[in-house]
Amino acid sequence: MLRVFFLAALLLLPGLSSDLVQGQTDPPGRPRRTQTAEAPTEASDRKAPSLDDNAEVKRLYKMGVEYGRAGLYHIAVRTFEQVVKLKPDYADAYFSLGHAYYDLQQWEQAIDSLQRGLALKPDDKDSQDRLAHAQLMLERETGKREERQLGANGERDKATDSPASLRSSALSPANSKLSADDNALTKVYRVGPGDVLDVRLAEGVSAQSTLFTISPAGFLEHPDLSAPLPSSGLTVEEITARIADDLKGRPSTKNPNVSVAVQEYVSHRILVSGLVKEPGTKSLKREAIPLYVVVADAQPLPEAGRVSVLRNESNESYVIDLSEPSAMNMLVRPGDVVTLLENPTQFFYIGGKVKSPGEKTFRRGMTLTQAIIAAGGLTKNSKEARLARDNGKGFLVVNRYKLKAIESGKVPDAVIQPGDRITIID
Repeated sequence: MLRVFFLAALLLLPGLSSDLVQGQTDPPGRPRRTQTAEAPTEASDRKAPSLDDNAEVKRLYKMGVEYGRAGLYHIAVRTFEQVVKLKPDYADAYFSLGHAYYDLQQWEQAIDSLQRGLALKPDDKDSQDRLAHAQLMLERETGKREERQLGANGERDKATDSPASLRSSALSPANSKLSADDNALTKVYRVGPGDVLDVRLAEGVSAQSTLFTISPAGFLEHPDLSAPLPSSGLTVEEITARIADDLKGRPSTKNPNVSVAVQEYVSHRILVSGLVKEPGTKSLKREAIPLYVVVADAQPLPEAGRVSVLRNESNESYVIDLSEPSAMNMLVRPGDVVTLLENPTQFFYIGGKVKSPGEKTFRRGMTLTQAIIAAGGLTKNSKEARLARDNGKGFLVVNRYKLKAIESGKVPDAVIQPGDRITIID
């Protein structure tokens, strides 16, 4: 039984992949795994034997473990599927099949296989933990798919005619406030591949360094643990509790004192570019942080007026004005790309009794009086300004302003907007 457990534990070790982030290597002392150019197909092509099924089950199970050790998870899956067909009550085979699906990030299949194994052997702690994490990952992926479908159906942006790939943010103070769930994201960090953890044990301390890098497959491989611990998606508090549970099962460690902290934040990265003093890749220390924090940290240049956020989850882009505090509350999440942009040149139009009528450059915060000055001032003692503004549906709405009332302070000086048409009359 110990040998079967050892072989199953070996399967948990993740193989190397061409998708590894540059600079990551195997932990010291761990052999590098290689993949063969052509994987054997004997396990998937062989028909179930009619004699000596037990010997065939053992042979196939051993082959599946070897495929898993080599990182050939697809072939391992096919092999373990042959095993459970021959022996439907083989709990360890279901666990190994679930582990292989887990390493392939095929969460639904992993959940099904692990549940079948736990129905036969309900006390397997490692598979219980892996099942819980697979269920969490499936919930996250399902939520992302629903968000993408919602965007594709036009439910988010019915009021805009802009392309889905470049949606100008229509965030108002009402809908830019953080919900309770969003606010929770700003207070928690879930460990991911590449993060470096400082793990300290008061009892049974290993002679090795206390710093451990989460593997590309999401495991914490600590020498004092009975098996690699699935850690991706967990908080340090959850990892601490699981390490303590693992150690409590040993007679030599009755009251383990475990401490886990993130030493280096690697997995939650964003890219900041454009008109900033500090461009480049940034690491988040929370699941999400407000956009204004990201912008402030990057130090925008004076000419920056807008910020574009390209969502990694949905591939949607939002363009936000830096002067809109409520819109700047939107959350930036791992994988997002933030770009600081110049404000586009905008214009207003003025005519009538002014010295220099025509198209004029608009500047934010410009008032009606300033617009008249930009047009050279009045040609004579005019009395009224008519301001025509598009109502968003192609129709102009005209407002009238008495210039003397503005000058005397009886009414406020109207703030104009890009595209306004101003006519000065007697």
